[in-house]
Amino acid sequence: MSLTKFVGLLAGSTLTLTGVSYAAVEGNNDTATQISELKAEIAALKGTQGEQWLTEQRADQIRGVVQDVLADSNTRSSFQQAGGATAGYNNGFFISSADGNYSLKINALEQVRFVWNNTYQDTKDQNSWGFENRRTQAFFSGNVVDPSWKYLVGMAYDAQNDPYDADAGNFNLYYAMVTKSFGDGFSVSVGQMNVPFTVESNLFNAGSTQMGDYSIFEYMFGAGQQVGAMAKLEKDAFRVSGGWYNIVQTDSSGTVGNSWDNNDNQSIAVAGRAEYKVAGTWDQFSKESSFKGEEFGLLIGGGVIWQNGRNDNSAGVYDANPLGLTADAQAKFGGFNLIGQFLWQDGYPGTDASSSVWGFNVQGGAFITEDLEVFGAWAYADTAESGSSSASLGTTNYLQTGANWYFAKNSIKATVMGIIPLNKDAADAGNLRGFEGGIGLSDSQNNFSLVCQLQVMF
Repeated sequence: MSLTKFVGLLAGSTLTLTGVSYAAVEGNNDTATQISELKAEIAALKGTQGEQWLTEQRADQIRGVVQDVLADSNTRSSFQQAGGATAGYNNGFFISSADGNYSLKINALEQVRFVWNNTYQDTKDQNSWGFENRRTQAFFSGNVVDPSWKYLVGMAYDAQNDPYDADAGNFNLYYAMVTKSFGDGFSVSVGQMNVPFTVESNLFNAGSTQMGDYSIFEYMFGAGQQVGAMAKLEKDAFRVSGGWYNIVQTDSSGTVGNSWDNNDNQSIAVAGRAEYKVAGTWDQFSKESSFKGEEFGLLIGGGVIWQNGRNDNSAGVYDANPLGLTADAQAKFGGFNLIGQFLWQDGYPGTDASSSVWGFNVQGGAFITEDLEVFGAWAYADTAESGSSSASLGTTNYLQTGANWYFAKNSIKATVMGIIPLNKDAADAGNLRGFEGGIGLSDSQNNFSLVCQLQVMF
């Protein structure tokens, strides 16, 4: 009997009882008994149909939930058996096994800029301007087997040549190195890496520079990146690094000596750098600016490069085999910084093989507010003798000045910078080794350049 029929019967019985006179006591007892029996049967039917509804309509949903829970449990169990990997962000997005023996970190740099260049030539091209994707770089680093075996791989697209990427307009290998740490601060690296020579060779990339790009001094003298092997010893107060490379210095027409039979490879090409930390921490000097609140830091350093041509390339990569020496100092005052660099080099791009050059750079910056920094740099170079390329010679003075607005320190930074050649040789991009486009200058007759750049880095 259906629930509806029983409810109807119960309702009818109730109406009948209310519409008649009370009968004898025995009649009342019979009616009450019948009502109780009907209520009990209705309750039983409700219970039966309720169980059926639960079984038929919810069983599939419950099975699905149970299967999802079991699958998640199996996944977690498998994850734990594989090492209990952890993931997150710590100066880059990372994933690591629980024991730390395997890890991967991802970092990136994006720089987009607008350049306006003014020259004193009396033509319609006196002013030129445009946007460019100055740098797009991605990096993958971590360790394998155990934390002492580290790797670093980088890919870079640069719109302009600079000492660290002389193949503009293409995606190129930027870093490709393996490092073995032996403990007590000693390590050995092999692969493509920065050649230890100048102050900015210590920086990971251009995103850590103060002016949003390498200094003009670095464009003139930096050794850039090459393939080779390097040993490094780092202690609390000093660090020393030195390596043997295929090449140690080239100009914008040269390429990284990334193969054993590269035509530009030198029979001997060595470089080294030593630094003494008077105060502060090594981490302070992984960038150039000094943010407010940082402790005082002082670092004194120097570097050397030398290469000697092989029999089939005795003239070197640009008709000279350089011997270069640098000396420098960096001071950080928690909101204010100073950098001073000096270089002497025998043999220079575009000069006679016997010529020499010397130069210096004075650079500094100060925070006006917590997020606004003003900066300036003066770079000078003096080429002693004339050579084959007048556009790369002379006594040159360059001034760089501007400001940074830090939205999130170096992670998000806007830069506005003016570049002013202070004499005619500088106006003709003298001593820039063909890298003038990277700085924001044309190849001759420069009056002034304005660079506006936005940087995102993680």
